[in-house]
Parts: sequence; C-alpha cells; structure tokens
Amino acid sequence: MAEETTEKKNKKISKMTLDEIETAIKKATEAMNGSTALYVKHLNQRKQELLAKQS
Repeated sequence: MAEETTEKKNKKISKMTLDEIETAIKKATEAMNGSTALYVKHLNQRKQELLAKQS
C-alpha cells in the first residue's frame, strides 16, 4: 500500500520526468477543458526545457 500512496503524491513540475509531464498534460487538459490554464502552460514550458536538454 505504501507504493500506491507514493505514486499518487503530487510532484513538483521541476522534479517530473518527461513521461510524467506528458501524462500530467493529458490529465490537466481534460480536467480543465483546454490548455489555457497556467498549470498546463508551466507543464508545457518544462517539457520544452527537457526536450532541449536531450538534444
């Protein structure tokens, strides 16, 4: 049960991996009805930072 609680715990955007960010973007856009929310914008910004570091 401890493993389940650690997975569901909210994580800071700066600590998320690329896969976690992509799933968070999908969930947030569905829940917030679009990509205009500030949280989604921050996720997209972090995603671009991670993609820039990879290449």
